[in-house]
Amino acid sequence: MISDLRNMQHPMRLRILWVLVYLTIAGLVFSGVYAAADRVKTHTLPVGQVQLAIPYSKYLVNEAVSFTITNKYNSPVYVLNNCPGEPLAVYRQEGGKWVRVHDQASVSDCPLEKRQVSVPANGVVNGTFAPWHNLFTKPGKYRVVAFVEFYNALPYQEFEVISAPPPAAPPAASSPTSKPSSPAVTSKTTSDISTNSPRTTYLATDPAPTTVK
Repeated sequence: MISDLRNMQHPMRLRILWVLVYLTIAGLVFSGVYAAADRVKTHTLPVGQVQLAIPYSKYLVNEAVSFTITNKYNSPVYVLNNCPGEPLAVYRQEGGKWVRVHDQASVSDCPLEKRQVSVPANGVVNGTFAPWHNLFTKPGKYRVVAFVEFYNALPYQEFEVISAPPPAAPPAASSPTSKPSSPAVTSKTTSDISTNSPRTTYLATDPAPTTVK
């Protein structure tokens, strides 16, 4: 009864008290949200450029293809790790269209890494498609694309896969050259010229030409 009377006599005191209560509650809520947000690891939007490079423009069928991702940003970027799926997206040109191809590596080939591979600021990450044996089994034109989180562009690189040339045939073995026998040197007489006995002609046999392939 006395407290109600005091509140009626001093209404501003009651209002100030309620404002303090609300401010205290708001402060507690803000502190809780800030602490929870601080525990969540978020990635900042990078500023710069990401480059994907492949060493050669042509590879043989089933030859191991390697790649390099260069981060020219001022903060780390993240590439998804899809192992045992292929590390980057691979497309093959078929009928004028890019068709994605897939392959699976063995579980033992997958390192114990996070699902996101971090490429540090101004850093480089190297990779290879060697464990994925069935990606480049057909000749044709291929495109490799890197999907980078929080990056609107799609870095890619194109190259060609060609069939291995047939093995060179060994050179044909040449037959040994036989040397003709030298004719006997005899003195000609009048009787030799007058006789009708046949005469033998000795010709050197040319060796068979060696074919060079």
